[in-house]
Amino acid sequence: MARKIHIGQAQPRRRKRSARDWVADWSILRPFVVVTVVAALSFSGWRGYQWLMQPDTLPIRHVKVIGKVDHLDSRVLASRLREAVVGGFFSLDLAGLKRKIKAMPWVYDVSLRRIWPDTLEVSIEEQQPIARWGDHELLNRYGEVFDPKGVFPKVALPLISGMKGRETDLILFFNQADKVLNPLNLKMVELREDARGDQRLVLDNGIQLALGRKNRLKRLRRFARAYRKTLQPFMDRIAVLDLRYANGFAVRWNRAVGRYTKTRMNRI
Repeated sequence: MARKIHIGQAQPRRRKRSARDWVADWSILRPFVVVTVVAALSFSGWRGYQWLMQPDTLPIRHVKVIGKVDHLDSRVLASRLREAVVGGFFSLDLAGLKRKIKAMPWVYDVSLRRIWPDTLEVSIEEQQPIARWGDHELLNRYGEVFDPKGVFPKVALPLISGMKGRETDLILFFNQADKVLNPLNLKMVELREDARGDQRLVLDNGIQLALGRKNRLKRLRRFARAYRKTLQPFMDRIAVLDLRYANGFAVRWNRAVGRYTKTRMNRI
C-alpha cells in the first residue's frame, strides 16, 4: 500500500543561549557601538574645544616682560601689550602677537610663553647697535639696518655709510680695523665707502686714512707698523694719510704746518 510522504521542516527544539552565542552577537554589534561612542566623544570634545577657544574663557590677566630693555619706551610697550593681548589662555594668537611686538622700534626678537592659568610671559631681545647708518638708521651687530624711529642711544656711535647691500661687509671690516687700531689707542668715528668702493676711515683725532678699494686690511696694518716706528709724534700735524701706495703712503699736513702740504713717505 502506497504511503504519502509530507515534506516540510520540523520545528526545532528551543535551547538555552550559550556564552559562545553572546560573544558572536557582540562581535557583530561591536563596530556600531564603537562608532557611536567615538561620535559622542568627538561631539563632546568639539564642544569642549569651542568653549576653550572662547576669548572670555580663562582670560589673560597678567603680562610679565623679561629681558634687558634700555631703549624701548616702557609705557609704549605696556600700552601695545594691553591692546594686543586679546583672548584667553588657549585662544590667544601668539603668532600674531609676536609679529606686532617685533614691529616695534628697538625689538630684535621676542618669545612668548603662557603660564597657567592667566599669565603671559614676554621675553624681549633688544637691538644692540654698534654704529650709525646714514643720518636716520642704525646697524646692529649682525650687520642689519634698523630704524630706531628717532630714539637714538645716548652713547656716541661711529658712523658707517655706503651703498645699500654693503652693510654686512662694512661691519666686518670695521671690526677688523678696530682690532688693528685699538692697541694703538686710536678710535674710529667714521667709515665711508663711495659708489666706486673707495673707503676712508676717520679717527677721533680728525685724521683721515684713505684705504682705497683693495688690500685695505694689509694697508691698515702697514700704517700700524709705521705709527709705532715713526708717525706717532707727528699725528697732531697730519690731516690725511693716503695708504693707497704699494710701498708707502702720502701725507697731507694740517694747514697750520705751513707750506708743507703733501709729503711722500716710502718704504715704511
